[in-house]
Amino acid sequence: MNDTLLPLLPSLVALVEEESVSQAAKRVGISQPRMSARLASLRVVLDDPLLVAAAGRRGLVATDRARAIADAARGALADLDAAVAGRVFDAARAERIFSIMANDNAATIAGLPLMSAVRRMAGPDVRCALHQFDTARLGDLEKGRIDLALGAPAQFARMPALMVRTIVRDRFVVAVRPGGACPVDLDDYCNRDHVLVSGDGGGFTGLVDRALADRGRWRRVALSVQSYLLAIEAVAADDLVATLPLSLLTASARDLALGEPPLPLSPFTLVAAWHPRVDSDPSHRWLRDRLGELYRDRSPVTRSASPAESRGRGVTSG
Repeated sequence: MNDTLLPLLPSLVALVEEESVSQAAKRVGISQPRMSARLASLRVVLDDPLLVAAAGRRGLVATDRARAIADAARGALADLDAAVAGRVFDAARAERIFSIMANDNAATIAGLPLMSAVRRMAGPDVRCALHQFDTARLGDLEKGRIDLALGAPAQFARMPALMVRTIVRDRFVVAVRPGGACPVDLDDYCNRDHVLVSGDGGGFTGLVDRALADRGRWRRVALSVQSYLLAIEAVAADDLVATLPLSLLTASARDLALGEPPLPLSPFTLVAAWHPRVDSDPSHRWLRDRLGELYRDRSPVTRSASPAESRGRGVTSG
């Protein structure tokens, strides 16, 4: 490695993540002219422009080579920093905010239990912030603004570099209002009015409809909502059928009548995702360990699924 490059690597990482000279300078704690000089030096050493004008919008965008080098540098710098500092995460004394992104389904099943575990096992200065899941914010995992995201595998397909661990594998069940009768067979199931959760909003088909279509059958989705918890409330208040993960219904305060679906359905899968840049960070590892302790299914950590692998495993409920 060029001796000139090593001291410039933290600046390179900041430039790539912020895609702004002024923001990178603020993050590193130097003036904008000094950061501009470092960018100029990096361009010479690496023989690459590193940051170029963004097409169709204002601002800068990192080149592919800049991103590749920054990705490699993050882990090396984190490991070096930890080795030099002898760093460990003392949850009882630390000051740390963990930012977790999840929709209401994932938040109810895994997010809230994780936050309870953090409160029990950490000191008062370790806190959690729960953010609504937004695929447009997946880049915040790379930038460190979000520590952990919880969701369906397909939600992370657009960022294949993410680390992903399966935390919940569950089955779907049929839910009706308290005291109501669950569908007794496939004909009864298809003749009922259903509520469906559409992750993108306004959708009226999901995995159940695909499974029914394979059998030449269909159902009537009378209500489409964008919230899993709202679907539960809708079932509790009206003569509707919902097909939802058992773990979500078990965690709900509503005492709904539950039954088995009259057709086989693929399992419900919930994963945790994070960026490789924090994989060796002691505080982040501590958080992931707490999540692992909550669930028996500690599946291997993998990269996130490709779009082809995720096809058919979206966030729409049954």
